[in-house]
Amino acid sequence: MTLDDAEPLWILVVEDEARLRDELAVQLAILAPDLGCVHAVASAEQALQLCRASMPHIAFVDIKLPGRSGLELATDLADDTRIVFVTAHDQFAVEAFERGAVDYLLKPLMHERLQRSVDRLRNRITRPVQELRAILTALPPIPASPYVRWLTASAGRRTRLIPVQDIIYLQSDHKYTRIVSRDGEHLVEESLKTLLSRLNPAEFLQVHRSSVVNLGEVLMVERDETGGGMLQLRSTKDVLRISAPYLREFKTFLA
Repeated sequence: MTLDDAEPLWILVVEDEARLRDELAVQLAILAPDLGCVHAVASAEQALQLCRASMPHIAFVDIKLPGRSGLELATDLADDTRIVFVTAHDQFAVEAFERGAVDYLLKPLMHERLQRSVDRLRNRITRPVQELRAILTALPPIPASPYVRWLTASAGRRTRLIPVQDIIYLQSDHKYTRIVSRDGEHLVEESLKTLLSRLNPAEFLQVHRSSVVNLGEVLMVERDETGGGMLQLRSTKDVLRISAPYLREFKTFLA
């Protein structure tokens, strides 16, 4: 394959987190216009539909996707497709990728790291691809996550899907739980305790008997004389109370 091939170069992005998918597509369009246009989809199934006409020359693929995993999708792409896996914590896979078969990006994405990956792709685009399937099949299976990617809020015949990564905080509201997310507020008929059990404890922490916060949304903690304090958040002007026992747990979590 060369950059002068008759078949136009194009880049596939497969990422189910909408904000990350959009960010990656925009950055690639800026950093690598010479490597082709960018097409971004949310699942392996959508990717395979897009690939029916022609295979991408480069693919940025999230490892953990709904349905078929990114590793499974990689085995269905063409042998000469350059794969860059996107991963949050799959260190076992990173070790295999570092042997040189493919590249990888760790979440959250860093501009400098993406630039290095693009530079590597430019250098490798005309070279033979090392055997990928042998490495992929040698990797252990990805364990299913016990935590949800979405919460749902129903109103009449409508069900609203709320991406977990967009949640700012959750708060008990009588027999309901109020979910405050980046696109607004939603009421669900489930207890805070039940919802908390479905969320990743590495990302969500209870800070009061009636409140749970997305740790990535905590901007600042202001302690007071009671041993507790207030949490300032990144995506809203709302301020959350954190009681003393939870503040001690919060500080332990950060240690």
